[in-house]
Amino acid sequence: MILSTSKQRVSVSWKTETHLLLVPETWDKLTDLLTSSFKLEEEFDILTTSGAVVTGIDLIRDGDELRLRSLTSSPFHDNSWITLNVGGHIVQTTWRTLTKEKETMLARMFDNDSNWKNKTDSNGAYLIDRSPKHFLPLLDYLRNGEIVLDKDINPQGVLLEAKFFGFTELTGKIEELMLASERKVLEPLCRDDVIRALITTPSNYILRFRGLDFSGADLSNMDLRHVNFSHSKLVGTNLTKSDVYGANFDKADMRGARLDEANAAGVSMEGAVLDDASMVRCNFEDSKLRPSSLLGAQMKSVNLENSNLAGVNMRVVNLRGSCLKNSSLKGACLAGADLEGCDLNGAELYNTNLRGANLTNVNFEDITTALHMTHMT
Repeated sequence: MILSTSKQRVSVSWKTETHLLLVPETWDKLTDLLTSSFKLEEEFDILTTSGAVVTGIDLIRDGDELRLRSLTSSPFHDNSWITLNVGGHIVQTTWRTLTKEKETMLARMFDNDSNWKNKTDSNGAYLIDRSPKHFLPLLDYLRNGEIVLDKDINPQGVLLEAKFFGFTELTGKIEELMLASERKVLEPLCRDDVIRALITTPSNYILRFRGLDFSGADLSNMDLRHVNFSHSKLVGTNLTKSDVYGANFDKADMRGARLDEANAAGVSMEGAVLDDASMVRCNFEDSKLRPSSLLGAQMKSVNLENSNLAGVNMRVVNLRGSCLKNSSLKGACLAGADLEGCDLNGAELYNTNLRGANLTNVNFEDITTALHMTHMT
C-alpha cells in the first residue's frame, strides 16, 4: 500500500550520511531535496537496499531504506564487464554477477560505494590472489544459482573458498554435497573380493562382512562357514551349493538370493529379508550346533521345496505364498508364523509347532505325518 506523499517518511543514505526525509509530490522535487540534503554535485541513482534502481515516486513505500549511488564517479554499472586475474588465470564476468550476493566479499570489493582498494595487473585486470580451480565454481554459482563440481575438483577446496568470500548459503550447499558423497553406496563386492579376504584371513579367525554390499555377486560353491554377513546386502546373490555352516545373516537383505543345495546348518537369519529367494534342497539341520534360527524373517514367496528345516526356529516368520513341498519341518517351531497360501504338499510335519500360525488356504495335501491339535493350539 502506497501512503500519501505527505506521510511517506523514508531513510536515505549517502556514503556515511543518513537522513530521514518526507517524500515530496514529484520526482524532480525529490531529486532536488536529495541534492540539497547531501550537497551533491553529481548525478546519482536512488537504490533500494536490495540494489534495485528506483525510477519513480510510486515505487517508494513508507519506511523504505534507500541509498544513493553516484553516476559520475561510479566505475561500474549493471552492464559493466569486469576482467579478473585470479591467481594468474584471466576470467571475465559482469558487475551484476559479482555483486549478486550483497553480503559476500566479492560484492563489497566491487560495490561502487565501498572504499575497497582493488589492485590491477598491467592489463587492468583486477587481482584476486586465490586458487582459480576453487574460485571459478563460485563464479558459476553466481551465474547459475547452482553449484556444480567437476570430478577433478576437491569440494573441500571450494568449501574453504566459499567460507573465505562469505557465501553463507553456498557453504551449506557444498557441505550437503560432501555429506551425500560420503553416504554414497560403494560398488557391490564381488567373488574375487571375498576370495582375497578368505585367503588372507587365518583359519581360526571369524571373517566379518557385516554391513557390506554383495548384491548380485556369485558366491556359489564357496566355503563361507561361520562368516558374519549380518546387516549386509545380498540382493540376488548366488550362494548355490555354498557351505554357510554357522554363518550369521541376521537382518541381512537377501531378497531374490539363491541358496539352492546350500549347507545352512546352524545359520542365524533372524530378521533377515528373504522374499522371493530360492532355497531348494537347502539343509538347515545339524545336531552339533544350536538349531538354525529364522526368527521373524520375511520369507514371502520363497521356494523351499525338498529342503531340510528340521528343528529350525521359524517363530513368527512370514512365509506367505511360499513353497515348502516335500520339505522336512520335523520338530520345527512355526508358532505365530504366517503361512497363508503356502504349499505344504508332501511336507513332513512330525512334532511341528504350529500354534497361533495363520494357516489360511494352506495346501496340506499328502503330508507325511497327520497333524494333531496339540501342535496347532
